[in-house]
Amino acid sequence: MKKFLSFFAVLFLALSTLVGCASTNTNNQPTVTNGDGEWVKISEKTVNFKTETDTVSPTPLIGHRAYSKIKLTCTQGTVNIKNITVNMTDGSSQKLDTLGTLTNGMSTRAMTLAGDDLKLKSIDLEYSSVGNVTLNAVGVTKKAKVEIWGKKSVK
Repeated sequence: MKKFLSFFAVLFLALSTLVGCASTNTNNQPTVTNGDGEWVKISEKTVNFKTETDTVSPTPLIGHRAYSKIKLTCTQGTVNIKNITVNMTDGSSQKLDTLGTLTNGMSTRAMTLAGDDLKLKSIDLEYSSVGNVTLNAVGVTKKAKVEIWGKKSVK
């Protein structure tokens, strides 16, 4: 009988721990919480070794949400961000200041988005990645990887 009760006690403890962990992040998106609020990873992009413009859409799990601020983080390589245009679901867009060069581990400043209830549709990034295919093949440089983070709007 004691083994039976201790088995159920362990099972109950394990289940309550799993339920608690599952309820902390319901959309399975990476989040970072600091004194400034909660940041959610909107999307990520691996950039090629050339100058180009890419349109990045939010990951399907988070859909089109309202954000008050966005920032970019470089997680690998080096990239020169030339222009950022944030497109909203209502058709409006906002062009953000040129940001310069980001290397591994660097983030941009938090850029404030205009409007309170505007929801993010896509982000146009114009960039050039530092390096080339030959240097990548020998392991000198890698393609840059950029994460786009958004701070949730507080209503």
